[in-house]
Amino acid sequence: MKFLDRATAGRRLAKVVSERKKTFPSGQDGSGEIIVVGLPRGGVPVAFEVAKSLNCPLEIITSKKLSYPGQPEYAIGAVSSDGFVVLNPNIPQTSDWQDYVDGERKRLRKETLANEERLYRLAGRERCTKYDGKCVIIVDDGIATGMTAIAAIETARARGAAAVYLAAPVICRESFFELNEHCNGLIACEVPEVFESVGYYYVNFQQTLDDEVVEALREKLPPVHNHAVRKSSVNSIG
Repeated sequence: MKFLDRATAGRRLAKVVSERKKTFPSGQDGSGEIIVVGLPRGGVPVAFEVAKSLNCPLEIITSKKLSYPGQPEYAIGAVSSDGFVVLNPNIPQTSDWQDYVDGERKRLRKETLANEERLYRLAGRERCTKYDGKCVIIVDDGIATGMTAIAAIETARARGAAAVYLAAPVICRESFFELNEHCNGLIACEVPEVFESVGYYYVNFQQTLDDEVVEALREKLPPVHNHAVRKSSVNSIG
């Protein structure tokens, strides 16, 4: 099964989410109690369709992969804009491992936070750092290892979410069961046993542009008064 593009995948995922929504905990099934969170950039067009279907706000949480020392393409974890770190426990550690991770956490947190704030600023919308009592649905365009998703889940919980669900059009079966331990539930259209790259499941998998993220935020969030984004405090580790 291939999706035409992210918007098409988002509409299909929205139908699955709407059905699953009926099983959400009591008091968290109204549109006013749900926040959809897209993972930039590719997850945002998918999340936009879900938020539109549920008639609820759309936010973003930015995460970046943490690479093995000297091997930028070898991901060993992820860091979110709030500074949460997720590491693959099976990765061999060097003698100066903790110093490396601490340094990368600070660097990546600074980068992801700056990018997240920039996107909200361009959209003229305020970055939300409190999800108190809300049911959060984190959405990506596809999940292979899920490390960036786990970092986002931990961020949402730290922001006060009462329940956190993870949704994507396609999720690797091997990762599905592990990810289920980190959230209140997983929602997917396809969970293939043999998983190719995320792009394999799309006919059109062009890179999502910042403009698309900005427009999605503009449409699903109210404008900030006086056209200025108030600087938000960040709940982070360290």
